[in-house]
Amino acid sequence: MGIAEILLPRIILYNSSVLSSSDRRKPLPTKVLQKCPQISADSKVSARNVEVSKNPYTWNSNIRTRIENNQHEEALGLYLSMVKENITPDEFTFPLVIKACSVLKKIKEGKQFHTHVLKYGFHDVFVQNALLYMYASCGFVEIARKLFDEMNERTIVSWNSMIAGYAKSTSGLELEAVVLYVCMLNRGVCPDAFSFTVLLRACGSVLAVKEAIQIHSNVIKFGFESNTLVNNGLIDAYLKCGLVDAAFLLYDRTNEPDTVSCNALITSLIRQGDLDSAETLFRKMEVRNVVSWNAMISGYVQNGLCNEALDAFRRMKLEGIKPNSITIVCLLSACSLAGSLSLGKWVHLYSDSQGLVGSNQIVKSALVNMYSKCGDIKSAQQVFKTMVKKDVVSWDVMIEGLALHGKGEEALELFHEMLAEGVKPDELTFIGLLNACRHGGLVEEGLKQFRRMSVEFGIEPNLEHYTCVVDLLGRSGQLNDALKIIEEMPIAPDAVLWSALLGACRMHNDVLLAESVVDRIIALDPKCSSNYVIMSNIYAARNQWEEVTTVRRKMKSMDTEKEPGCSLIEIGGVVNEFFAGVPSDHPCCKEVSDKLEELMIRIKANGYIPDTDLVLRNIQQEEKERDLYFHSEKVAVAFGIMKTPPGTQIRIVKNLRICKDCHSAMKLIAKVEKREIIIRDRSRFHHFSDGQCSCRNFW
Repeated sequence: MGIAEILLPRIILYNSSVLSSSDRRKPLPTKVLQKCPQISADSKVSARNVEVSKNPYTWNSNIRTRIENNQHEEALGLYLSMVKENITPDEFTFPLVIKACSVLKKIKEGKQFHTHVLKYGFHDVFVQNALLYMYASCGFVEIARKLFDEMNERTIVSWNSMIAGYAKSTSGLELEAVVLYVCMLNRGVCPDAFSFTVLLRACGSVLAVKEAIQIHSNVIKFGFESNTLVNNGLIDAYLKCGLVDAAFLLYDRTNEPDTVSCNALITSLIRQGDLDSAETLFRKMEVRNVVSWNAMISGYVQNGLCNEALDAFRRMKLEGIKPNSITIVCLLSACSLAGSLSLGKWVHLYSDSQGLVGSNQIVKSALVNMYSKCGDIKSAQQVFKTMVKKDVVSWDVMIEGLALHGKGEEALELFHEMLAEGVKPDELTFIGLLNACRHGGLVEEGLKQFRRMSVEFGIEPNLEHYTCVVDLLGRSGQLNDALKIIEEMPIAPDAVLWSALLGACRMHNDVLLAESVVDRIIALDPKCSSNYVIMSNIYAARNQWEEVTTVRRKMKSMDTEKEPGCSLIEIGGVVNEFFAGVPSDHPCCKEVSDKLEELMIRIKANGYIPDTDLVLRNIQQEEKERDLYFHSEKVAVAFGIMKTPPGTQIRIVKNLRICKDCHSAMKLIAKVEKREIIIRDRSRFHHFSDGQCSCRNFW
């Protein structure tokens, strides 16, 4: 089957094999032009600025100018005007307009230009190379390969375009690039620097260590080891394949290592969790660009070091490096992680003043995410409304934000609005919807949306979707139904999914089911501390202290420790971190402890009774109460009350789920202090005000 036979039907109609030589040079008839609605609709450009000329050279020159100025839509519009003026394109016209289609990823228009090529009978290698590159770069590798195989003449550009198409493939064809490279060598075609660059990208993407080493030997053989781009490609491939020492050896052997090499090494070190080495290399760099700073800021965010990320941004500005949209997204992630609304607002104002927001969908989605995760859902909704074009990511972020704040009904309304706008939901959309239902106790609605996934939208549920459903049923007390879902699901459950059911067992005091579930969890993930803690809590609530001791011994034998509770609160642009226990390492430890004692006395007078069943130690009642006093969120609240004026809203981010005792205490602290206290725990937001919580005690 030829290339023309697998394209649009109109390609067959204008296959050059059925046209006479005179027909091939005739201008396309009006009916043919009418078959190109995409070009005319998307490229509303007339020839008003082009002197009407019958010479194609003039038109080609103007098309080339548009492309050089990144005005690719206008270039396509000029071509359409050219044909309407009955100017016959030549062999120099098509490489230009096909290149514009490649840049714009307009494959439909590109296929139509292919029909024009066949109509006019241009089969020279330059036009064919342009078509080949377009199909390969747009992901149509099979069509590109058919075109490649049918070419009578191939240049190094032909081979490189096809190799690059395979290298960029995401369908498991990456190593076909290496196979084609070997074929190229057998045909006597010598590779160039670009050949090696794309080959190494292919090896790195599929972790093909042996192939990467063989390509390296060819780099040396053909004398490209001193080429900067090829050397950077080698470093990147070795880093992706986990050969860090080999990458560093190459870097050290480079006479003048460039910024790209350093950035690649820093990014890889951060990816592998070696932030210290990344910092060391970063400090040694003589020239640092925005990519270098973005890599470090992103590294700090990934490691939960919000203050360090913000400090790096300040130093970046002092060095005169202008941030880009990636910088802003990283900074907003840092603010989201720390729950720092004031810093997030500052980043918003700064990025807006630098022209980095505008119509940038990625930055605006990051802003929606930041405001949602910093507790300001109204601002998140305002930013969302300003987005002119909303892609599925934008909708997903807003739905998840509403879910975090327990606004299940609003999340569902937004989902219906999304469908009305013609946006197709994806897996993350339904994770957001199911979260919204479980945080709002909307059991029937959650099950309905879960069924719609596969039946209506063809999305097969994954483990995260099943975990949401099990948690939804478990929270509502339907433990047997939750267990049935797990037993009947078509994919094997993991420890996280079983943990959702274990949490429900704790909530509803079902010790028998809990014992069965925890055995399954330990078989899958014996080192996860949270499950031992939940089981200990279940036994402690029933005063089964021997069983508590047994669980703790098992934790110790597995060398597993309980994850310490940690709460963050931002005051005056600085993120303060508090762990459970007396804050002895904080400069204000004495004042914080005194303030906390005062708060406990005041809320006890208002009906607070410490829930000592949550304490996992068999100690005196007074000691149990004192253990509860110094949970990290209580310490953070005491510090916030000390450091802010009366009536100021307090925002806290906690790494674990808020316990029942702290939940009860926060409602009363908010009441006696006449403040709003907003806490984001591992699961959702809690807005405490006047003795109530937004979660309505469903969390």
